[in-house]
Amino acid sequence: MATLSAIFDHETGSTPLEITTHAELAELVDRVTRLTGGPVPSIAEITVAEDPYGLPMLYVGIGEDRGFVQELGNPPRATVGDPDATGDILFDYMANTQEVPAWQVVPRETVITVLTAYLDHDGLIPPDHPHLRPTS
Repeated sequence: MATLSAIFDHETGSTPLEITTHAELAELVDRVTRLTGGPVPSIAEITVAEDPYGLPMLYVGIGEDRGFVQELGNPPRATVGDPDATGDILFDYMANTQEVPAWQVVPRETVITVLTAYLDHDGLIPPDHPHLRPTS
């Protein structure tokens, strides 16, 4: 497995959290969830540590019961919850509000499944992953 790097607060902005195991991934999910101090869930930026500016990288919103995954790659992909949902849902990235298309919001368990695939496949989620769809 690749080592992943996660940024989700000011502390990890200067020293990213490294993730190499499923237990460390679970701890990341818990830490990002704890950042949520109200109705606006938090976002983490996750990359492969050996190539932090390379693609694909993930933007991941993780709340108590919902979240999203946006995979910045070629092609860009995202989770799909209700494809008929309209509008945006607010998430927080290091004290900055981010608008995420409502159709990308999925149950928390789906977010964890996609994150696990990113870790298990060395930062290259299979193109046929059932929870991701191209966005362009």
